[in-house]
Parts: sequence; C-alpha cells; structure tokens
Amino acid sequence: MPRANRLRLVPDNEDLPVSPEPIAAEITFPEGLVGLPALVNHHLNSVPGTALFEIVSSDDPTIGFIAAPADNVKPGTTDRLKERGLVAQGEWVLAILAVHGEPPGVTANLAGPLVIDMEKATARQLVVEDPDFPLQVPVAEEG
Repeated sequence: MPRANRLRLVPDNEDLPVSPEPIAAEITFPEGLVGLPALVNHHLNSVPGTALFEIVSSDDPTIGFIAAPADNVKPGTTDRLKERGLVAQGEWVLAILAVHGEPPGVTANLAGPLVIDMEKATARQLVVEDPDFPLQVPVAEEG
C-alpha cells in the first residue's frame, strides 16, 4: 500500500485559506457540482481548530462533505492550477475528502477540486484530467 501523505489539520501557514476566526458563508455553485447539477446553494463553515471546511447543500441538507485546502494535501496544487489559468489570484482551492476501504482510510480528490471566490461568494468544481491531480490521494493526519 502506498505511504499516505500528511494532511495538516491545524493551519500553520498564513497563505492557506484558513483563519483563526470562524468562517461561515453562503456560497453558490452556479453550475452545481459534478454529478449533482441541481445542488447550487451551500453553507461553508470552517471546522474550529482545524484547516478543514464543512460544505452542506442548502438545496438538499442531507448532502454535505468535508474539504481541506488542496495545498495541505499536495503542496503547490494551487500554483499549478494558476499556471494553467484555472484559478485566479485570491481564489481558494479545496479538495473534497472521502473515507474508503477496509480498514477505512481518508482520501482527497485533486481531480475535482473546488475553487471558491469568497469575495463573490461563488464557487465551481474543476475537472482536471491529469495524472498529477489524482482522484484519490491517500492522506493521514500528522502525529
């Protein structure tokens, strides 16, 4: 089994989209999410004391997920997406986390990162078809 990357759950870099102050915002995905085009409106909340975010659909509150800054999963992800013209200055790039397998392990989706413009309260999900942006990157908590 490949060695898991280390996911920093506690922010240690001011450049990351994490604030010591709680973040709570309403964001809109005008085009919905991949496979869920009707889910347009969402609540974004920081998870206190961590570098994680909870995103819950306002259109269907039974659907939600946890995301982490993509650079915490794989450093340099945001810069590579900026170089490709997929992300603008000031936009946040988050990776959706999921639990898979037996024993369960956490993975991050870098093939479908979320790009959030907090100024405009809008977001979009990219589809990146490149082996440098895998669908399931194993992650593990530091420590």
